[in-house]
Amino acid sequence: MAGGSGRVRVDGLNKAVRALRKSGADMQDMSVLMHAIGMTVVLAARPEAPYLSGALQGTIRAGRGKTKAVVRAGSARVPYAGVEHYGWPAHNIPAHPFLTDALRSQQADIYDQLDRGLMAILAKNGLPD
Repeated sequence: MAGGSGRVRVDGLNKAVRALRKSGADMQDMSVLMHAIGMTVVLAARPEAPYLSGALQGTIRAGRGKTKAVVRAGSARVPYAGVEHYGWPAHNIPAHPFLTDALRSQQADIYDQLDRGLMAILAKNGLPD
């Protein structure tokens, strides 16, 4: 097993996003917030990624979603990112869950960023917190 789930669920976030949309708030602010949260994990994951040529580290990136922060690793030129992260027992390749480890190490900061970011978006749109 490669360290379990790499997900963080925040109860009530979907309800808050729906309320923002209903109020006419600019959802671009949410996209910027989620990208910033993803970059927090990216910056923590890069130094932890297995390093041979540096190619894998260069493919770790944050996506841009309005309702979730997504971190991706790998590309067509670096197709082995999943094998490095999850391992491949049939080939005696151990797991190096660098993304999951980075997420866990930054969890407190992620919650703080989300809280501050949502409060700023609510204030910007004149909504109660």
